[in-house]
Amino acid sequence: VPGEFHGLSMFCWVKINSLDRWYNSLFLTDGHEEQEPHWQIMNDGRMFFSVKRPLRSKSEQEKSQQYIFYSKPFWNASLSGKWIMLCTTYDVDQRQVTHYLNGRSIGQEAIPDEHVIDSIKIGPASLCNWSEPMYRTDPHFVVRNLNGSLDEFAIFEGVLSGEEIANLFHAGHPYSSSGN
Repeated sequence: VPGEFHGLSMFCWVKINSLDRWYNSLFLTDGHEEQEPHWQIMNDGRMFFSVKRPLRSKSEQEKSQQYIFYSKPFWNASLSGKWIMLCTTYDVDQRQVTHYLNGRSIGQEAIPDEHVIDSIKIGPASLCNWSEPMYRTDPHFVVRNLNGSLDEFAIFEGVLSGEEIANLFHAGHPYSSSGN
């Protein structure tokens, strides 16, 4: 994915069979380098979004380069095999990350000042897997393939509003016209 983005919205429909891995990939940049995002689901049913910030000095090498934005747990076994819509927005101007499930916000968190990234780069990336986990070999850490299906994945340059995300859900949901 070429270019740099000031704000970002990631959107998909996903059918999860199980969360049998520690990390379950939705969209992962191959190297997870500076300014690159990772979007996944934890085995406890929370969405995970992070962007690596650039190091500002050599002394910062000891500090974490990423801050992880978690949603509250949204998935449990009762949703196994059912299509759900997920979206996460990264809003530099408002300095917040918001997670959505089926068109509704399920969590919003301020971006700490030291972790604000003015522009996001993507480059080579993978859906539902992690093609290049660098030098890590621990399968508990590097195996991140999603046990399920993903459809209608989209990245939007900029931040979609809550209303736009709800409209995407209603337009794509197979039962939205019948009121279910």
